[in-house]
Amino acid sequence: MNNSIFQETEKNRSELLIYWNKPLFGNETKPQHDLSNIVDYGNNNVFVQYTDAQINFGIVSYISFAIFGVIGNLISIIALSKSKRLRNATTAFVINLCVSDLLLCSFSLPFSSVTFIERGWNYGDTLCTLLPMVRYSNGAVSIFSVVSITLNRYVLVAHPRQYSKLYKPRYIALMIITIWITSIIFLIPPLFEAWGKYDYDPTVGTCSIIKVNGKSPKTFLYLFAFGLMSVVFILCYIRIFWVVHRASKKIQNELQMSSSTATISSFSPKLYRLRNFHRHSGVHLDRSFWKRDNKELRVLKVMLVIFITFLICFLPVSIVKIFRDEDEISILNLVGYLGVYFSSIINPVIYVVTSREYRKAYIELFCKRK
Repeated sequence: MNNSIFQETEKNRSELLIYWNKPLFGNETKPQHDLSNIVDYGNNNVFVQYTDAQINFGIVSYISFAIFGVIGNLISIIALSKSKRLRNATTAFVINLCVSDLLLCSFSLPFSSVTFIERGWNYGDTLCTLLPMVRYSNGAVSIFSVVSITLNRYVLVAHPRQYSKLYKPRYIALMIITIWITSIIFLIPPLFEAWGKYDYDPTVGTCSIIKVNGKSPKTFLYLFAFGLMSVVFILCYIRIFWVVHRASKKIQNELQMSSSTATISSFSPKLYRLRNFHRHSGVHLDRSFWKRDNKELRVLKVMLVIFITFLICFLPVSIVKIFRDEDEISILNLVGYLGVYFSSIINPVIYVVTSREYRKAYIELFCKRK
């Protein structure tokens, strides 16, 4: 069925070429015109390689992701913004992540769905340029937001005295603005065809960045984003857990020394009172430390789950873009893009499941106190 459609398309193109070059009056000659540059967006090899079941799966997935992504991220933005307990740098970066995911789900996913439904691109060059810019910039913003959250946790645990100086409200706003500007700057060269260009890519069935003179920034972008996120996360969290472990061990040693000293000198009434003071103050200090420590570890757990989710979601598309020829494994393009889009809807679920503080914010949004 598909082959007959494309044969008919080529037949129509040939007939159009013959008609265009046919003399109008007698022996009058008509200038020859080359129709090879006419863009036939519907002649898309990637949809020939997909089965109907795969295309239908892609359509259902894209539409479902768009609906749940818009609802989930919008609720997250409202809930976290209204919560007075969560007005801190981490929440600001999480909200920024949700805004990026919301834009991706409300703009990129609907067009991806329509492209699969129509099996081609029929919306002109302007939108064909805007679509990949939004998709890639939102992906970059999401990754930079996760990196910023990781660095924020690192500074809070490893350099607590510097935290209040670095994460003032105006500095946080400046960091978020820098994230968006940096994400857009990387995508300017293809606008001028200096490093690839924005166009319809039949190998993936959507508008994307395609090669110009054999060069495209996609490999660099995926390597940079994936590598940056992985390196920053691994280094920061190794350091974070080392600091937490060292601090807890130090406090335990001090408590043991205090207890031992007080026990040896227990025969003296004055030292008995001192021992009693150390014992009670030590218990208070221990509980205070572990209360704060456990709270920080819960936040770290949320960030760890977010990172692992990003790793799983971005790994397939990164492998395709970096190591393999897209023409040879077109089915992995579908799986890869589904992974990227899935990362945009899973974050609100992560917050609800893993964070008590974020879960309270969602509950307060829907269950107002009387």
